[in-house]
Amino acid sequence: MVFDWVEWFGYLASLVVLVSLTMTSIVKLRVINFIGCLLFAAFAYFIDSYPTMLMNLGIACINVYYLYQLAGSKDQFKLVSATIDSEYFDHFVSTNIKDIERQTTASDLRAQNTAFYMLRNNAIAGLLVGNKQDDGIFTVSLDYVTPEYRDLKLAHYFYEINPELIKSRGINRLQASALTTEHRDYLLQVGFEQQGEDKDRFEKVL
Repeated sequence: MVFDWVEWFGYLASLVVLVSLTMTSIVKLRVINFIGCLLFAAFAYFIDSYPTMLMNLGIACINVYYLYQLAGSKDQFKLVSATIDSEYFDHFVSTNIKDIERQTTASDLRAQNTAFYMLRNNAIAGLLVGNKQDDGIFTVSLDYVTPEYRDLKLAHYFYEINPELIKSRGINRLQASALTTEHRDYLLQVGFEQQGEDKDRFEKVL
């Protein structure tokens, strides 16, 4: 059996395009789709299918255009108080319960005294829930961002670029526990520091 590398190149291009459609982040989708389109255009050139090549080059250009638009757009962020016993809070939690339970439980959330919706361009992109003490310490029970907004922009904005939004709510120090390696890496990326010798306890001074 003779190995047909052109055919397998076409399979690779198809796979990349398919993978791009599984991305929840619009930026990742367009970047991976752009790569897939270039591969498909090359495959079409190899088999002398010039209409297919031109179509994929056109789609690649469209991806570049929208990536440029996304890079140039300025996101708007806002922190809005959430009522833990409200109907919408219950809806948000129940809709995202599988992801949320990687950090905490629904019953634990309802035992906290403070919650905020994190808005990005007027869309609810995340939920921050915890227990606020009189001395300004906020013990984080949940720091959750919906899949389409998981590019760390929310955390960097509220924790590092403009922490005044959280400080204006009477909070000056955040404390969090990392239950997984992934969560630990996230806390370190957004400026939390390990507390003493406890590898699972982190703190961030605003």
